[in-house]
Amino acid sequence: MKRNRILLFALVISLALLSACKYEKPYTITGTFDLPDQIPFGDTIIDVPSMDGTWVYLLDFDNQLLDSAQVADNTFRIEGIVDKREPYYVHFVSQMGDALIVVEPGDIEVTINPDITVSGTPSNDGMTDLESALDELNSETYDYLATLTDSLRALGIELTDDEQMEIAERYRVSMEHIIDSIYDANKDNMAAAYAVLMRHMNVNSAEELEEALSKYPKSIRENALVQVNLRSWREYERYDDDDSITFDPSILGVEELDD
Repeated sequence: MKRNRILLFALVISLALLSACKYEKPYTITGTFDLPDQIPFGDTIIDVPSMDGTWVYLLDFDNQLLDSAQVADNTFRIEGIVDKREPYYVHFVSQMGDALIVVEPGDIEVTINPDITVSGTPSNDGMTDLESALDELNSETYDYLATLTDSLRALGIELTDDEQMEIAERYRVSMEHIIDSIYDANKDNMAAAYAVLMRHMNVNSAEELEEALSKYPKSIRENALVQVNLRSWREYERYDDDDSITFDPSILGVEELDD
């Protein structure tokens, strides 16, 4: 009987290890270009060409190509397998712009019209919800400020510095409330790290960002997107502090520049 229990225990462990090694779940990324015939560009209106025949790409944070698809009938489709336990971020690049996508099991939908919207899975829904809420707050704040300013100017009154600061503070509080709400609702997916970075986007150094991140769990601190932002800060500070760095014209494909 004891031997049977040992064999049963070994079998359970083996099955668990086998299951862990074979973590493979499919994902699909389907996209639609829902573009108008013309769009404003500065002070002019430009014609929008057909996207048929163009390509869309998925790139990692080192700009290495992960996958691609050709657009046909204004649509594209990319399929793959998530073969590791943690979903991962990719850059989606098209001729109409780029966006951040979390590759995770499920059906991910990308709509370009011409803004890019990503939805369909928890992480992507969470990031889109955050962006939409902040866009709405920005629009409401802008409209409120414009209406208030016009009304006061009609009376010959200008907003004081203190009044402007009060409006800015109300905006900051509302923005942080939105971000914190999205963070709380998405602690089990990758949108939480995105919310944290939005919460602390006004830091001025890698040290400040690291200090802010110290309040969050290890899963946030070690998140790939967070680490990329920290790396970018460190690289910026390294180049900014290095007075010996000079411009190398060879990066432009020439030996030297004419005076």
